[in-house]
Amino acid sequence: MEKLELILIPSPLMGHAGQLVELARLMANQFHHLTITLLIMKLPGDPIGTDYTDSLDSKDHDRIKFIHFPPMDLDSFTDCPTVGFMADAVIERHKPIITEVIANRFNGSHRTSRLCALVVDMFCTPMIDVGKEFGVPTYIFFTSNAAFLGIMLYFQILDDEHGQDVSEFANSGTELTIPSYANPVPPSVLSFVLVNKDFWSKRFIRYTRKYREAKGIIVNTFQVLEPHALLSYDDNTPPVYTVGPMIKPEKHTPDNEVLKWLKSQPKSTVVLLCFGSRGWFDVDQVREIAIAIERSGYGFIWSLRRPPSEAQKGFPGEYTDMDYNEVLPDGFLERTAGRGRVVGWVPQTAVLADVAVGGFVSHCGWNSVLESLWYGVPIATWPIYAEQQLDAYQLVKDLGLGVEISLDYNQQNKNQRLILAEEIEKGIREVMDGDSEVRAKVMEMKGRSRMALEEGGSSLASLRKLVEDFISCN
Repeated sequence: MEKLELILIPSPLMGHAGQLVELARLMANQFHHLTITLLIMKLPGDPIGTDYTDSLDSKDHDRIKFIHFPPMDLDSFTDCPTVGFMADAVIERHKPIITEVIANRFNGSHRTSRLCALVVDMFCTPMIDVGKEFGVPTYIFFTSNAAFLGIMLYFQILDDEHGQDVSEFANSGTELTIPSYANPVPPSVLSFVLVNKDFWSKRFIRYTRKYREAKGIIVNTFQVLEPHALLSYDDNTPPVYTVGPMIKPEKHTPDNEVLKWLKSQPKSTVVLLCFGSRGWFDVDQVREIAIAIERSGYGFIWSLRRPPSEAQKGFPGEYTDMDYNEVLPDGFLERTAGRGRVVGWVPQTAVLADVAVGGFVSHCGWNSVLESLWYGVPIATWPIYAEQQLDAYQLVKDLGLGVEISLDYNQQNKNQRLILAEEIEKGIREVMDGDSEVRAKVMEMKGRSRMALEEGGSSLASLRKLVEDFISCN
């Protein structure tokens, strides 16, 4: 069979990069005629993300190669108001660099395989133009879910073809009918990135327009999880391939103290509270969480991060052991020392994989949702930013695979109310309930998520169709 080469271009955001690495590994294992090169960009000012991407290498596979670009100077991005805008700027500045990498690939005299496609992250849409320059088809890798892809496509049509100002939906007095969601959607859960004029007009509508130029869209989901959303796309949507769940690989941490502590805990007695690489709370909210944890009586692992300084561009920092006493209620650490751990960053996937963990209070980033289903650990929803409010809504209302602490908490909302200890405690008790209907459904979906990637599974079949299309479109 003809040898083929793929170039994969992840976004510099940590949660995005890991999914494409896992896709590369799956394709290399399944298709021995494929060679895959990943072009790795770094996000300035993100030490955890940079440490993670630096750990990515090809030592476990001889047909996967990584090209790591050096990090750019954080001070050159002072005009970027948010992490998202900075990521876009980083991607745009890498466009000529990546163009040169691909040009060298075509000019080389010792080519042993044919470059058949580019696969680019959902935020790396400028690279579609690079593919066109070299006559190479480009596919989008959509790291969020099929329902969120659907609302992006739907809002883009409303804006471009019907002149609808989609920001007005945020103030709608009624629930909204959106094709990719099974139930009417409350305006309060519409993501800030869709209904804020700056985010929509300068970022998300631009991505979505470019999606329609792609040869196909690869989504990190699986058929049985989102059947409604996958049937909702308009006729001008490129072919959609469901290849999930792609579980983001983690840096190996064999000596992690939290993982060692977990081994001594009984099955399903520990709740994990973890809010993503950019999740943090102010002191008042931290104290409400602490009160709820203590009252609940459950064992716990709490990933507690320091609010970002001005210099950190939206990335939270780490507390020292001494600092914890400044933000937690007096005596909290002493009273809970026997049954829990307050820590900074945690290896989330490894924690969820431990049988001692019975529930997960999560920001509902899509990586976290897929990990919770893969390991059969139900989520109590607490969205913070990006598309997470819609993820939480879909998980609880459309899919019945989560319990609600909040569906519409939004850190970018200047009037965001405090989530009270009573609400948090209720969510913890519900998510830890061993006999709940939600837990039963999550356990069923655990099995189905794994079947999707096995022989005869829907995602493996979709992946084979994708590789067939790589071959036929050249």
